[in-house]
Amino acid sequence: MNTITRRNDIVKRVKKEGSIDVEGLAVAYGVSVETVRRDLRYLDDKGLIKRTYGGAVKRERTTWDMPYNQRILFQKDLKEAIAREAVKQLENGDSIYIDGNTTCVILSRFIPPDLELSIVTNSLHIAWILKQHGGRMTIYLVGGELGQEGMTFGHKLIMEMKQYQFDKVFFSCMGINAKGCYYSKWEPMLTAQTAAEHANRVILLADSSKMNRNGFLFGLDHKSIDCLVTDEGAPEPLLDKLRESIEQVITVPVTENSNAANSDQGSWPLDSPILIKEE
Repeated sequence: MNTITRRNDIVKRVKKEGSIDVEGLAVAYGVSVETVRRDLRYLDDKGLIKRTYGGAVKRERTTWDMPYNQRILFQKDLKEAIAREAVKQLENGDSIYIDGNTTCVILSRFIPPDLELSIVTNSLHIAWILKQHGGRMTIYLVGGELGQEGMTFGHKLIMEMKQYQFDKVFFSCMGINAKGCYYSKWEPMLTAQTAAEHANRVILLADSSKMNRNGFLFGLDHKSIDCLVTDEGAPEPLLDKLRESIEQVITVPVTENSNAANSDQGSWPLDSPILIKEE
């Protein structure tokens, strides 16, 4: 078994068994303990597993670690239910900001075209979807450097956003817990903070997979959020805590179809080819 095949197989073992040990792998593959340790170091550096003393365990992932095209499908039914509920917050004449995260892309598909709205976004995807709606919406695409996920970011984006005052902003996050919401990257965190500073009403869309999770960067505390739209799969103790600071906490029903879809997709789709390359 060559190095690439062995490392791919190690990742599959960790995913299936939850944890593995160095000596057991050495025997299974007929290689030295040091070779296995070298494999585990490589896989840990790539973020595919988490090394431990004497072995490795499955690395916990969040949806923000997934490629964008996978992230938009993850919890899709729940995101659609959240989006359908969230658009009820809109009123005729509103000026709004919609962030370019995947939940808000889905939200844009459900905005009634008969509403007269001024909509600002940093997402090419959202701008295109809304333009296809037609209707009475005026759409503004704020500038900046264009990222691979079709969103603008950087200093120019922040400066442009500061020129607006929004009735409502819609955004999401990497995770939310009893302290506030978190992000894994600076760009979405700064965008959310800027939008919240220039809004009369801040609306967070976060499905239950993001509950009781934190991240590398702390974004906003609960006092900065006026409305949370999530699903009833969110843990009730956390929701009770959030209700102490957030004016409106809305939960949407979890359907059987949603549960079936989510159990098939899992939380980190490593069933697809890993394609580890020798370096």
